[in-house]
Amino acid sequence: MVDPEAVRRRMRQIDARVRALEDVRARGEDAFLADPGVQAMVERHLQVAIQAAIDIAIHIVAEDSAQTPEDYAAAFAALAKIEIIDPALAGRLGDAARLRNVIVHMYLDVEPARVWAHLARLSDLRDLASAVETYLG
Repeated sequence: MVDPEAVRRRMRQIDARVRALEDVRARGEDAFLADPGVQAMVERHLQVAIQAAIDIAIHIVAEDSAQTPEDYAAAFAALAKIEIIDPALAGRLGDAARLRNVIVHMYLDVEPARVWAHLARLSDLRDLASAVETYLG
């Protein structure tokens, strides 16, 4: 059984992290690229927000599907298969999961321009949260 409070706790974390990231995005790309401290902060906020989204997807899929996702991106595809999110959103969230893997495992190779590009996709995390809230009822 899906634990609505566990899911909503992660959705609150997504909301808080996305708000912080939107503030950085509003300051512009030049300010982001010029400040390694801001880049590190953005990486951490993205990592946590994306991980919370992954946790939500895995939790729901484990309870409501016979599928066992082979990786984090596949967890979003599984959410699309059970019609909680649309396939296009699942694909974009899969890209976010791959960015999270780079941030966590290949941290020496994180390209600030790639991280900045993902700041234009913050609405994907909000769209996931909205779809999950609808699913929870």
